[in-house]
Amino acid sequence: MDEDATQLINKLPIPLEESKTADNNSTMPEPETMRIAFRYNQLTPVDSEQKPATSLGHYFDLTKTMSPDMLLAHDVTCWNGGELETNAPEFGSFNNPHYASLLSCIRSKAGEQQFNASDESSKNVLRICLNSIGSPLWYGKHFSEDFLRFMVLLKAIVRNTLSVCLITVPLHLFNHLDDVYLSQKVRNMFDFSFDLEAFAGQMEEQANPAFKEYHGLLNITKITPFNSLASYHPKTRDLAFKLKRSKFVIEKLHLPPDIADDDGASKSQVPTMSCASVGGKSKLDF
Repeated sequence: MDEDATQLINKLPIPLEESKTADNNSTMPEPETMRIAFRYNQLTPVDSEQKPATSLGHYFDLTKTMSPDMLLAHDVTCWNGGELETNAPEFGSFNNPHYASLLSCIRSKAGEQQFNASDESSKNVLRICLNSIGSPLWYGKHFSEDFLRFMVLLKAIVRNTLSVCLITVPLHLFNHLDDVYLSQKVRNMFDFSFDLEAFAGQMEEQANPAFKEYHGLLNITKITPFNSLASYHPKTRDLAFKLKRSKFVIEKLHLPPDIADDDGASKSQVPTMSCASVGGKSKLDF
């Protein structure tokens, strides 16, 4: 409801060809020969960028958008408000009819034969993207009740079909609502949860030399052991992101050495990174 869904589709970046991505991944800079610490020549160079172990082909050029012909060749369904359904007994009673309308659109699409898990003839994956749901445009008298019911019903649809769902939620706005535990309740419904904390407008982070190369922090708040015996534990949870000209990069956050003046006093306090804090600000809850 914050932005026209058709405009979001038209802004999708164009995927790169597999040949170009293969060339970029194969060309690794050769390490310089070390004369003194020669034993380090056997070690592989450290690459802080978070790359998958195998090439998945999900590479995009952010400077270009998909052509209209490419978009027409794919099955894309947009919801722009739709017909408001005040009576939807299968979804229960929503005080805000937009939730029932959106669920009806998703259920109708996910109910197609190609997204049926039991059908072996033709299978496909339905990708559902909900942008900024739970923003102030969704607020109402019983916002918390409607929002939680919507999440429960949406999760049931995704679980019973060949679907995956990506949702962006302004959780920082939920702190001003009457239900102070709404953010925690919403996180418990998600399988994976990540927070993007931008440095724009934060003078302390922008002035900190530890963050001068980055545009924000990526906080991992939840990883669910879905269909596995044990949860996945990443090697590090100190991650930062930066937006380059043609791609969005997530890297391991490496702190610079201590910065000191001529008199030996510390020029600026560099925050310590641990599992309990990111940049000395927000916690990571697992």
